[in-house]
Amino acid sequence: MATHYHGRPIEPYRLGVLIDLPDHPGLSDAWPDAVQLACDEVAARGLLERPVELIVREVYAQPWASAAGLIKTYRELVEEQDVLGVVGPMTSDNCLALLPEIERLAVPTATICGSTKYVGDYAYAFANGGLADEPAVMAAWLQANGHRRIAVLRERTQIGEEFAQFLRYELQPHRLVVTAEPPVYPATSVEELVGALKVCRDSKPDALVYLGLGGVNQWVRPALERIGWDPPRIQTTAFVSATYSTERAQRLEGWVGVDQYDERNEVFAAVLKRFTKRYGYTPANSGMSTAYDIGHAFALALGRMRIATSTALRDALDTLRRVPACTGGPGTIITLGPNDRRAYKGADFLVLRRAVNGTTTFEDIAPVKAWEQPL
Repeated sequence: MATHYHGRPIEPYRLGVLIDLPDHPGLSDAWPDAVQLACDEVAARGLLERPVELIVREVYAQPWASAAGLIKTYRELVEEQDVLGVVGPMTSDNCLALLPEIERLAVPTATICGSTKYVGDYAYAFANGGLADEPAVMAAWLQANGHRRIAVLRERTQIGEEFAQFLRYELQPHRLVVTAEPPVYPATSVEELVGALKVCRDSKPDALVYLGLGGVNQWVRPALERIGWDPPRIQTTAFVSATYSTERAQRLEGWVGVDQYDERNEVFAAVLKRFTKRYGYTPANSGMSTAYDIGHAFALALGRMRIATSTALRDALDTLRRVPACTGGPGTIITLGPNDRRAYKGADFLVLRRAVNGTTTFEDIAPVKAWEQPL
């Protein structure tokens, strides 16, 4: 790769990385590392003619703080750092708060947001889950395991409400009945959670369902133990935190959860091996894999664009087809296009894992099969 032209240095392409979940080892550290690895690997294959420089910013934002700081930081990346595209933020709350700025500033912004409301000309979703998709996967698991009566622990957030909306659509097709639905805030305590879980337990459900970002996960095990309740239980991609560390997996002992880390995915296995060799640690989780996929997509598009503008980068992203995904089950691909900003394609881009003895194991997929049609 050339570094100078007629004695003048060739400037790198610049991408912003916006992390709104700081201080999450296994996620916030792996994100920029995975993006940089993907960009460097595309360049090494001869598909990108310039290096990529990352401008990384961490911001503490929703649902624990205002989105104001996040918006200011995004503007700084675009207007002062002159980035062509932005990786992040992560959570749906923050992505939706930022969406008007993304469209106003016209900069491709690829996030792991799972909301169906994150839609725009420059808004790309490499969804780490999906607020519309996960309830269908969870409902299929509940039905397959004979759980008909479910108690729902729902977060009072945009994420929790959107999850709940789409779970309601799955109740009748999967023959499920909600017995209780106590709302909780993501910033809670064991005492408050005990009260909500008692409501769930006393409704005599077959299983417990948690809909949210994961704010209650640090308290849910002691709360369940305090009331002596050990039901079959499943949660959203809030579960992915169990793959960040042994401690977090122990917090979710006994839970089944929606995830996108699948050791059967050969693309992921190969990327993880190269990541470990380069950085000296092994983040076997969907945080790393989604970051790699976003970096990979951006790098391929940077190599395809003909003029160095954000609009040209958007148009180049829209040419990507059937790019093997690091994230999800075997066969998951990345395909984008005009008016198609949802990257992951494939029946098994979501899988199910179970937390057991401080680690997670592959549980199942939600098979695509014919429905029962009355004659």
